Amino acid sequence: MKKLFLLSVVLLSQAAAAQALVWSNSFDTSADLQGWTFHDLNNNGNGWVQGQNILFNGTNALTYGTTGVLRYSVSLVPTGNAAGFASENDWIISPPIDLQGASGTISLAAYIGRQRTTHFNIGRDLFIYVSTPSKPVPTLADFQAMTVDSGGNDVPSPYSIIAGTVANPFPNDLTQFNESIVDLSAFAGKKIYIGMWSNRKPSGNNLQNINIDEMAIYASTFLGTKDTKKKENLTKIEENPVKEFLQLQLNPVFKANATTVSIYNMAGQKVLSAPYSRSVNVAALQAGMYMAEISDEKTTEKLKFIKK
Repeated sequence: MKKLFLLSVVLLSQAAAAQALVWSNSFDTSADLQGWTFHDLNNNGNGWVQGQNILFNGTNALTYGTTGVLRYSVSLVPTGNAAGFASENDWIISPPIDLQGASGTISLAAYIGRQRTTHFNIGRDLFIYVSTPSKPVPTLADFQAMTVDSGGNDVPSPYSIIAGTVANPFPNDLTQFNESIVDLSAFAGKKIYIGMWSNRKPSGNNLQNINIDEMAIYASTFLGTKDTKKKENLTKIEENPVKEFLQLQLNPVFKANATTVSIYNMAGQKVLSAPYSRSVNVAALQAGMYMAEISDEKTTEKLKFIKK
């Protein structure tokens, strides 16, 4: 089932933000992986998980961050190891993504984080299956077939998300994520599934230790008119990152005097609640990523922001 999330456009590139949101996933909670399928083919209990991002704490250990992500790393991290990690063979496959009403430029935006400052070129090949009337839902074997040619030689995907390159270097701050944009215009008018493979091979973009904060697909033309009109008037954060005041431009569907702003950390804990104000004082919050929930009990919107 297709799921739509109300994301803050300030976290997206200007190019993507100018387009209509078609599909997105914030990976903030385990519920965000509903409809995704997982395959641990080497049966070592390791694989794709939703949870907090993982990063090096600057001394001698990995630790959990505060951001909800989709990640691939040893299942027992940050305190242990998994047997057979040298030869991983794990897949995660998305629910169907409906691009049948999309046309023009279609862009996938992904936000990638690394776990150590010594990690470079962290990314993932995207294997994309197009649904057809004769085979609307792919099997794992359909994705595996995309990875090799008739002679059994590895075939890299022409579509990949990647960060840490010379053109797109990571910041030193391991809590920050880099944006990667992939052109999916070739799939206009189609229904697709996206598969990501962790194969622990020395070549290609499928390196381990990846944190994916969000993925979203935008189109320059999208015929889902009800959704598009609704999103044109979403509450917006005027400046992000935030220093002392969270400045909100309220969606006109809300009545200001009946609206409440609640702020949650990435562990899902409510850390602040206040009646709506154009400027909400967040000076007391620690630096990090937060979710602002704007609600009048009839309509609810959620927007991410960074507190400096």
